[in-house]
Amino acid sequence: HRGFGIAAYMETSTGAPRERTEMTVRPDGKVDVVIGTLSSGQGHETSFAQLVTEWLGVPFESVNLITGDTDLVEVGGGSHSGRSMRLAGIIMGKASDDIIARGRTIAAHVLEAAEADISFDDGNFIVTGTDRSVGLFDVAATALEDTSLPEETQGPLGSICDEVIRVPAYPFGAHVCEVEVDTDTGAIELVSYTGIDDVGRAINPLILHGQAHGAIVQGLGEAMLELCNYDAASGQMLSGSFMDYAMPRADDMPSFVTEISEVPSPTNPLGIRAGGEGGTTPALAVYVNAVVDALAVYGVRHIEMPLTPEKVWRAVRDGDRTTL
Repeated sequence: HRGFGIAAYMETSTGAPRERTEMTVRPDGKVDVVIGTLSSGQGHETSFAQLVTEWLGVPFESVNLITGDTDLVEVGGGSHSGRSMRLAGIIMGKASDDIIARGRTIAAHVLEAAEADISFDDGNFIVTGTDRSVGLFDVAATALEDTSLPEETQGPLGSICDEVIRVPAYPFGAHVCEVEVDTDTGAIELVSYTGIDDVGRAINPLILHGQAHGAIVQGLGEAMLELCNYDAASGQMLSGSFMDYAMPRADDMPSFVTEISEVPSPTNPLGIRAGGEGGTTPALAVYVNAVVDALAVYGVRHIEMPLTPEKVWRAVRDGDRTTL
């Protein structure tokens, strides 16, 4: 018997607690980005560097992301609740703007031009309407070496920014899947799965697709297999190792089809909603809905997760009396 499931979802992404970054442009051609939110596989080293490259016009490989060192990182809210890119992007953007503003003052001194005539493009400060320019890293060197600069512009070319976002963003989307159920054994085959998630703005679509795939598997794992099982009498955990706690493997899953929608969120300057949790949120409901749809001819209206073959087999035989 085949069944189809669909689930639409909306979740919240908050910014609490606060986040801080300290960005410094070094004369040797590096940009240090010290930030509190720590990657646990989300690819911050790539996506954060992409943004800094876009804003400061520096080579991608020049961005040096520093996280996880509490001697250097004084404030950090962690990577959770879909907050990492949303909050880190905002403070890195503010710090980049500060660096460009201070660099413009220094460049005006170096180029002997009015500050109002200095523009910034692709890593260079340019005197508007001329071919005279000075690079960002040269400006950083001048800030350290030229004592004739105004005192407030001397020293390392950098900025410290922190932020707390109290207004949440709302990622949303819809997922569908198809299953085939063997009613003789209770075995379920996940035939196909498609999801579309609106993340506001996708900084790195490849990383985002990877996060979506991983999140879907996490949700399906709970719906299909995973159970923290305890002995009712003693309270002893019975599924305390991976010998007893089942998790999905690659051969349990089909190839997912995931698509990205980008409707910017009005709650932050970058329009970011979040993308790390969208796959997990609907996956459980989609899978259960599909199985229940396949068994509707037997009067099945509900099965408790995880949907093990035994539960499905019993549901088929109990019909509309099942609340397993």
